[in-house]
Amino acid sequence: MKKLNFDCVILCGGKSSRMGQDKSLLMLDSKTLTQFQFEKFSIIFKKVFISAKNDKFQGAFKLILDDANFNGYSPMLALYSILKSYKNNFVFIISVDTPNIGFKEIDHLARFTKQDYKVIIAKTKKYNHPLCGFYHSSLAPLCKELLEKNEHKIGILLDKVKIKKVYFDNEDTFINLNFYQEYEIFKRRLNE
Repeated sequence: MKKLNFDCVILCGGKSSRMGQDKSLLMLDSKTLTQFQFEKFSIIFKKVFISAKNDKFQGAFKLILDDANFNGYSPMLALYSILKSYKNNFVFIISVDTPNIGFKEIDHLARFTKQDYKVIIAKTKKYNHPLCGFYHSSLAPLCKELLEKNEHKIGILLDKVKIKKVYFDNEDTFINLNFYQEYEIFKRRLNE
């Protein structure tokens, strides 16, 4: 399999309030969920970075830290901090708690980067998946502007730009591990 010519950034800076503990540090056998995702995406992309508020991984990964000029937990802050690190290209953004995504889905999304879109995200019958897709680095100033207005929802950004929502049939592929029970089910499936 040929690696895609993009970087991937795994979002690991959320509060994990519904899970009750930091999702990025949940264990899957002998590795964290972050390590699991990092290893998988390292096969698919040329470089993989971790987005976080601080280095809770003791130097295990290359990090993109949230911009210190802004406070709080926010996907918009993570997005701004990531996109301002790039010049004129797409970056694949994925949340750490979406462990079923694979090469097939990402490759399908990547095809639309050659067209005139600024954001390409996955969509299923039930949901849009804004934290699973390609974002163009030229959006960094708009992200900053929204942050300065205290707008933290990615949906506000998506309403302002040319976006492609790529439809997928399988809801399970895009499942988020939001609750401990979902994590337990995923862990069991991994060991089957």
